Amino acid sequence: MYFESWVLGKAMKIKKKLNKTFVDGLPYPEKGQVFYWDSDLQGFGLYAGTTSKTWFIEKRIDNKTKRVSLGKYPALTAEQARSDAMKQLNKMAAGIDPVKEKREKAIKAVTLGEVYAAFLDARQLKANTVYGYNSVMKNIYSDWQKLPITDITRDAVERRHKKIGEERGEAYANLGARTLRSVLNYAGAKYETGKGLSILPDNPVKRISQERSWYKVKPRTGHLKSHQLQAWFDAVLNIENYIIKDYLIFVILTGCRRDESAKLQWSDIDLIDRSYVLRDPKNGRPMQLPLSDYLVDMLTIRKTNSTSTFVFPGDGVRGYLVEPKKQIAKVIEKSELAFTIHDLRRTFVTIAESLDISAYTVKALVNHKSNDNDVTSGYVQLTLERMRKPMQTITDFILKSAGIKVTDIVEFKSSAQGAA
Repeated sequence: MYFESWVLGKAMKIKKKLNKTFVDGLPYPEKGQVFYWDSDLQGFGLYAGTTSKTWFIEKRIDNKTKRVSLGKYPALTAEQARSDAMKQLNKMAAGIDPVKEKREKAIKAVTLGEVYAAFLDARQLKANTVYGYNSVMKNIYSDWQKLPITDITRDAVERRHKKIGEERGEAYANLGARTLRSVLNYAGAKYETGKGLSILPDNPVKRISQERSWYKVKPRTGHLKSHQLQAWFDAVLNIENYIIKDYLIFVILTGCRRDESAKLQWSDIDLIDRSYVLRDPKNGRPMQLPLSDYLVDMLTIRKTNSTSTFVFPGDGVRGYLVEPKKQIAKVIEKSELAFTIHDLRRTFVTIAESLDISAYTVKALVNHKSNDNDVTSGYVQLTLERMRKPMQTITDFILKSAGIKVTDIVEFKSSAQGAA
């Protein structure tokens, strides 16, 4: 072994065999580090700090000096350190960089849970989207969270997809596989080997596509038909809670999404301009949309009686209305019409199409994203005023189908809310 001793500004290396007796007798310096080198095994050494002694190896690779720590003494004994040093030095002699090798092993050991956390951190996702992803990870892949992603095989993915389809439904199985595919696509792009190659060059979820084993789930088509609107409105207008009553009518008369309607604030409503703004919609594209005559009247009454910043306030910590499942159940029972909030949006779109309203206008009214391949949609510019007449036409048709006169319903609401 040798250690570095400085004489006249030059380092002198004094060699001695590095063994337990010698290392035990080495003092801890008051500051900095003192390096000691082994005389029998070139490149093997130990450095003493103020509180610890650490084994290391050092060798040149590709004209660069590489120093690798092996472990601390006495947890790693002199014999163990020497044996490990010989193995590592032999690798370095063959041109293998232990630092890169260690880093690559660590990257290849990254687990699904770690990747998923990084995936969420790297993306700006809406709260509902994160909730859905968390649900999938918890309910479908909870036992895979500590599994290295490189150990997730095609066979395992295929088996899990089939199992979930049988136990929890085909649509949910597809959702789980698509979620996993997104997370693993992210991993394939982010984590690379020392040579710049992806640690996951092939996403195992591809097996489902290659085997054509995606479940063929029919899209939901539920909506209210025009002849059913009277029974539905009769039931809704008899709801005692005016917030929920107005909320359901707002959704069916605008086709607005459930959460986007619930989260509307009065700052999003312009009763003079007769419009409302979706500031953070699902497609990420803010949109100003027209309000029909009935909705302007309804919102004017609601604002007069409101003490909340939200148009449809709720009692929970969020401040806005959460899906009123109990009241919806009462409407279903009274009207004998099963529906969901999204069915109301689908009803709006279906009626709009039946009135021969332009498909581009309908997409704009419900803030649907146009297909990337639809070049024409990029040229069609729909202004607020251009959309106002179609919106009014849809409202008039819905109310007429329900057997309701706008003046009657507004007077009814006004007197009822005033009494409330």
